[in-house]
Amino acid sequence: MWSETDKIVIEQLESSGDLYCTVRFYCVFRKGALLLALPKERDMALATLSLYQPQTRIARCLSDIIKLLITCNLHKYFLPKRRLKFCSAGLIAKLRANEAGFGFLLGNPESEARRIIIARKAGGEMIIDKVGLSLQARVAVSDEIAMMLALPDGLPSVLSLRQYDKSEKWCFYSCLKVDGKSPQQDDDRLVINILEGWLNSAHKMALTETSQLKQVRNYIKEYGIAEGECLLDKCSDIQVLVGIYHGDFAPWNIKKSGHDKMTVIDWEHGSCSGPAAWDWIHYLLQRAILVDRTSNLEAIQFCRDWANTFEGRAFMERTGWGSMVNECIGSYLFYSNALGHFKHDGLLKEWIKNESTI
Repeated sequence: MWSETDKIVIEQLESSGDLYCTVRFYCVFRKGALLLALPKERDMALATLSLYQPQTRIARCLSDIIKLLITCNLHKYFLPKRRLKFCSAGLIAKLRANEAGFGFLLGNPESEARRIIIARKAGGEMIIDKVGLSLQARVAVSDEIAMMLALPDGLPSVLSLRQYDKSEKWCFYSCLKVDGKSPQQDDDRLVINILEGWLNSAHKMALTETSQLKQVRNYIKEYGIAEGECLLDKCSDIQVLVGIYHGDFAPWNIKKSGHDKMTVIDWEHGSCSGPAAWDWIHYLLQRAILVDRTSNLEAIQFCRDWANTFEGRAFMERTGWGSMVNECIGSYLFYSNALGHFKHDGLLKEWIKNESTI
């Protein structure tokens, strides 16, 4: 009934002890793994569906079809049913999630730190809980909580924590649900405004002194990459702004709501001392590769072209990179590959290939 990876997470979520509640969900699977567990009640099912932020055209069409089924109260008849039994020692009981209904989204089944996102009602409000149950997932959520608590007070476009807790069985935090959709390309000015607002709390320092570039240096040394050594030489005298760094600043981690309000979510890769402009490079590359489905060469060229616009030159100048656009892109790609969180090896190879022909 469940895939092996689903079975592990479901058993952890159901937990042990006396029975707390039994809930029937209407499920959406992707490549054989559970993606969404939708409740019977329409509004709660729609809120759960909104946790999924599809980026490709096909995925968006499928999401629209599921939304139509829910709106017409037909998801109960067309989606596969699964009954889960949640016990008193588990997180669902602690959150008292079944009092007003809940649904959930399961993260990447290939990740050892697979997280759960729960949508539930509490006191007339819609609450979102990010949950880690395995050891790796608990560590990831705990690190994200620490990051969010470390952010400066009043930082624009950031959610406030409503609740957080950790134990030997779970780690979670709760926030108010933010309605909205991922920004599109014509929202780029609004997205850049977020980063420019964060620059107000940044400070200048030598790029070579940042913890990120030290990781880059170790990565280049380990793999003996000559083009990387040349990059380090070029970066030796660069002074950049260092400050709030999201680490996965991408369209699906930003919600655009009414009156052009932008909210950034998912801070699991964040830092309070990262090089400015890397978030924007990441944003452009992720959108080009995963949304627009461009080639690696086209994605990198798009970053270069943007940096040569009037707006791009002003932003790069303010962050300290100035005209060293290629060094900004290259240093980011080396850092991304050193971490291994994103599949950027093809982008780095393309960047290196271009360097070797110059």
